[in-house]
Amino acid sequence: MFKFGLNQLVEIAVSGEMGHIKGRGEYSNHINGYYVHYKAGDGRAVTSWFDENDIIAVEDKASGGQPIFVVDAPEAAAVKQ
Repeated sequence: MFKFGLNQLVEIAVSGEMGHIKGRGEYSNHINGYYVHYKAGDGRAVTSWFDENDIIAVEDKASGGQPIFVVDAPEAAAVKQ
């Protein structure tokens, strides 16, 4: 069973960088892995594999701690911060 969903926003625990999950791997003899696309500290776009215990879910505090998922919003959509 996977702890994180596809397109879910996560934080890389060791660095604090944030990105979203593009893929997942399930193994018979190892913890689940997640393919995360994120912006590195030096500004580069990076996609890399992380173990499940190396990432943390980013939660929406305004919605009671619900997970955040990356979606394509319609061009006319207004985003409030």
